[in-house]
Amino acid sequence: MNTRRSVFFIFSRGWLLAWLLAWLPLCAVAAEGKDHITQRAWLEDATGQLSWPAVQQSTPLPYTGMLSKGFGPSVIWLRLRIDPQASQVSVKEPDRLVLRIRPVYLDDIQVFDPLATQGLVGKTGDIQHPREDEFEGMDFLLPIARGEQPRDIWLRLASTSTRQIDVQALNVEALDQRIRVQQLLFAVYIGLILIFAVWALVYWLFSRESLIGAFCLAQTTALFYALGSLGYLRAFWPMAWPAAWLDMGTTIFSISAVSTAMLFHFMLLREFDPPRWTVRVLILMLALFPLKLALLTQWPTAALRLNMSEVLISPFFFVLSVLLSRGWSKTGSQQPPLTKPVVLAFYVLLVANLCVAALAGLGLVSSGEIALHIVQVHGLVTGFLVLLMLQYRAHVMNQQRREISLALERSQVQAQQERNIREEQEKLLAMLAHELKTPLATMHMRLDSTASGSQEIRKAIRDMDNVIERCLQTAQLGDRQLTAHLAPTDVVGIVRDAVSYCKQPAQIHMDLPQQSLANTDKQLLFIVLSNLLENACKYAATDTPIRVRLQSVSAPASSQSVLQIEVSNSPGIAGWPEADKVFEKYYRSPHARRQAGTGLGLFLVRNLMHILGGRIDYAPNDSAICFVVQLPGSVQSP
Repeated sequence: MNTRRSVFFIFSRGWLLAWLLAWLPLCAVAAEGKDHITQRAWLEDATGQLSWPAVQQSTPLPYTGMLSKGFGPSVIWLRLRIDPQASQVSVKEPDRLVLRIRPVYLDDIQVFDPLATQGLVGKTGDIQHPREDEFEGMDFLLPIARGEQPRDIWLRLASTSTRQIDVQALNVEALDQRIRVQQLLFAVYIGLILIFAVWALVYWLFSRESLIGAFCLAQTTALFYALGSLGYLRAFWPMAWPAAWLDMGTTIFSISAVSTAMLFHFMLLREFDPPRWTVRVLILMLALFPLKLALLTQWPTAALRLNMSEVLISPFFFVLSVLLSRGWSKTGSQQPPLTKPVVLAFYVLLVANLCVAALAGLGLVSSGEIALHIVQVHGLVTGFLVLLMLQYRAHVMNQQRREISLALERSQVQAQQERNIREEQEKLLAMLAHELKTPLATMHMRLDSTASGSQEIRKAIRDMDNVIERCLQTAQLGDRQLTAHLAPTDVVGIVRDAVSYCKQPAQIHMDLPQQSLANTDKQLLFIVLSNLLENACKYAATDTPIRVRLQSVSAPASSQSVLQIEVSNSPGIAGWPEADKVFEKYYRSPHARRQAGTGLGLFLVRNLMHILGGRIDYAPNDSAICFVVQLPGSVQSP
């Protein structure tokens, strides 16, 4: 709980710091003093055919601040009242003012002034080459006469992008001062975005995390969009390059910045396990990117309107995805490192942030100049948040690595202890086996076969010897001392040897070919068959036959033949073994415990067949218990 609270504290303070870093410089740029424009009004020309003398006879609608009329084919006319006495006279150029027009992605702007000889003062916009302007800079700058009396000038705007426009009439000294402040603050912003992009690229090269890759891509496109939308590309655009390239490039950067930001948020939200249908909707939003590029060639206004609509809608869907995400309902290390309140607060602020830009860009609300820089604010805040998130993630991963290291150290110590104990047990078992087998052999040799109960004693001695032998073989199996030495072997001979070795050979009925060769290990196969036959003799019904059948069959997944040995018997008083437990170590059915045994025979058989590269299956039928052994390798039968 303390960790969660500290994470919320860090991220809440981080957001506050990021928002201050992002907004204060932009507010400083927007905090303009009073310029020479005292009244503003606008008029929409739906046909685009009105002339300047015609619009002078109309009655435009007043507005203040920045005009936001969204996307559309109509021409917008602005009437601006210029008051020469609204601010002090310039020392450098007392007879001129400069119109500062923003943003720099507006297409075509024409300025008409009664003091101009032909009425038309000049043209600007991103369809005009920036090197042809008298005042070159990061904004659209157009000089006009200062005049002596207040007058109205008119500005004609036609643009495929959103028709947001902010106009100021400044003297040269005020313009120089504001441009210097703007250049400094925009340079800081560009530098931060560049640092985020380079840091993300380096981090991704080392980690190859998809989220970091998406963040790097988003920051890179945000950087290029900032260079275009803030006027850097315009300020340094070569004379030999057409102005149309600058217009198209800025538009493409705008679309790419939105889509790559969508990709980053999609990758981030996936870590919180949102519902599947929300993931599909996010993928559908990402699929709008090629559609927007396709629309851009013929219908640029439609492409940009769709792009701005995506900016408006997607943050609300991000909030919904966070609310419905299931990641925080998990426990332990599966739970996301960021708490739900932190992520939800971030996306709620994102909604408030981007809605201002989107609503103004679509012309649904009026706003100030700050709306022009909302995307830059979003880039800074997102970058800062990702830095905090990754630092916290690194902290969590370091803790997990330390815990894993300690657990590994503990497991190594425990493994060494278990290894020492097992070695001691093996030594004890080997010693006991040696000490027991010698007396048992002596007892067997000296036992008088004519004495009363000699057969029962011999049987008990043999059972004890078998138990010791199986324990030794199981220990060798655990130490991987039993290895297969494959060689061409007569399997028929091994079967006959195993039958003759068992205690009731007369009860066994064999169905064998004259000879059958297989590439196997003679000793290990003998142990397998001996254990199967001993089990059958021990647990078969009294005076019933035990059947052994040897034949060649086709492998299920291959055209080659395999050798198959079936050992079957009728169930005795021990009944039928449990199919899912029959090969488990130490397993014995409840009714089989009346007879001597270890529960190691079938466990040993299964593991020996793995060493031989074959398999054994329990395949009973309606009347008999049946075990089927399959041997791989080259098989030859006459």
